[in-house]
Amino acid sequence: MTNNTMIKKKKFKVPNAYSLIMIFIIVAAIMTYILPAGEYSTYQDEVTGRNLVDPTSFQFVDRNPVGVGDFLLAIPNGMTNAAAMIFLVFLIGGFFQVINDTGAIDAAINILVNKLQDKAFLVIPIIMALMSVLGALGIIVNAVIAFIPIGIALAKKLKLDPIMGMAIMYIGAFTGTTTTPMGYYNTLLAQNIAGLTPLSGFGFRAIVWAIVFIVSVLYTLRYAKKVKSDINNSVLDEIEWIGKSETAADVTDFNFKHAIVLTVLAAGFTIYSYGSFKLGWGTNHLSATMLAVALISGIITRMHPDDMSKSFIAGCKNMVYGALVIGFANSIIIVLTEGKIIHTVIHFMSMPLANVTPMISAVLMFYVNSIFNFFVPSGSGQAMIVMPLLAPMADVVNVSRQVAVSAFLYGDGFSNTIIPTSGVLMGALGVAKIPYEKWLKFMLPLLASWVLIGTIAIIFSVLIGWA
Repeated sequence: MTNNTMIKKKKFKVPNAYSLIMIFIIVAAIMTYILPAGEYSTYQDEVTGRNLVDPTSFQFVDRNPVGVGDFLLAIPNGMTNAAAMIFLVFLIGGFFQVINDTGAIDAAINILVNKLQDKAFLVIPIIMALMSVLGALGIIVNAVIAFIPIGIALAKKLKLDPIMGMAIMYIGAFTGTTTTPMGYYNTLLAQNIAGLTPLSGFGFRAIVWAIVFIVSVLYTLRYAKKVKSDINNSVLDEIEWIGKSETAADVTDFNFKHAIVLTVLAAGFTIYSYGSFKLGWGTNHLSATMLAVALISGIITRMHPDDMSKSFIAGCKNMVYGALVIGFANSIIIVLTEGKIIHTVIHFMSMPLANVTPMISAVLMFYVNSIFNFFVPSGSGQAMIVMPLLAPMADVVNVSRQVAVSAFLYGDGFSNTIIPTSGVLMGALGVAKIPYEKWLKFMLPLLASWVLIGTIAIIFSVLIGWA
């Protein structure tokens, strides 16, 4: 080596989503050899008919460590188990590409931005507020993925980055989902299991919701202004549309056909919202609704069937990264379940709660559930595992069950904005074409403020004896 040779130190680089998930799967498999296997018994609740966990029934069982064969099978099994979400991402990408190629969304955003001019940023809190209400109602927990392309189109028109497009829609929705006083699949379900009156504690939770929303909007607007002033302030290294000047050909004039397309799109979301809220519609219904919207939009704008097919395939191609990563993430849960250590993890995490003061115990419920959310990111699934444990535990440590519900709610919701096991998050990032590690860099400061707000809310609720 000569004196002129320069040795450059490589900066630490956060692995991408696939690398991180593979690391987690390997660690999960190793943990099945280290942690003792255990399980809780379940029973059927006479009122709801749901299978709930008996909190007094934990027992250790024979180990079932995950071998090399099971480890390898976890990937295809993860794909199979997450098939509904994976196909949702593919289909939403394809259908939205058809809708986008009609030019209706770009034309509408064009008019909106031109009308507001210097006040164009006002559209950000307005849309986030709408998404927050829909999230609080539990309408767009999974369906938020369908709104990401609209957010990306808006960010492009505002000369911002894809992070902003993702933030407007995803963070907007999750400010409501994570703090909702009325969400059926988390808050009301948890209150039901805890034996509380549905919608009780509405006022206090609504205040926390408002605080989380305001903080999130301010954080998002601050980032937007930084990026607007200098695109190099973006956390992304490459932005598809930066450096490309908008020409007259790129600007689509809004016409009557566009108005009909947007009306059909709004009607589709309205119909799905009603079906989700009243009829229990799931991801397949969302895909079917978007198919109808895409077909009608193509017919209205007289798109040739071949062009519609090409648009659909192009949209699906853009979703490959995000769709497949959902299946990989699901593999972590499969390994932990087959190794019979999920219940062991929550059993050991819950043990310290009985040995501290009520206030600390309540806060620890929140933190412990945030960690457990990595293993079971489904709100309703987690409620049926965790709440039968937290409710009687709250009685033992002198904390009201209302506080336990909030600890579950914040623990379940906040971390869904960063955990790679969340199919909704990974799907949304795939649609937005945002690397997981870049989203993490953007989201962590906001998540820290959410956790602080949740901690203060729980402490205050214990101090006032909220019941």
